Amino acid sequence: MKRLLAAITLVFLLAVPSFATSNEEYGELMSNEEFARADRRLNRVYTDLKRSVSKAVWRVLSDEQKNWVDWGRDDDAEAYMDEGYSRTRAYTKATNDRADYLPDRAKEIARELRRKQ
Repeated sequence: MKRLLAAITLVFLLAVPSFATSNEEYGELMSNEEFARADRRLNRVYTDLKRSVSKAVWRVLSDEQKNWVDWGRDDDAEAYMDEGYSRTRAYTKATNDRADYLPDRAKEIARELRRKQ
């Protein structure tokens, strides 16, 4: 019975598609100058925040950013594609949106942490 359950679980895991952007897909996106510019902007914002926020804020923000890179970016881009954006334009828009969002999110995290103290 355990083997059957393990086999069913394995089949299910292999059947579920992975929606996270692969390294190859990311490389293709980076070949587009508009996306590359948005990506550099996001990296600049992220680096600037790392230097300017407390360690406690940074821990939360960096965890959230890792989750966004793993799943949220694809979800955000998918929503734009549903609106008719091309794949590259959708990822560019999602990346620029994230760069706009992070400074406000850092301030929000700092407020939340102060309230908890």
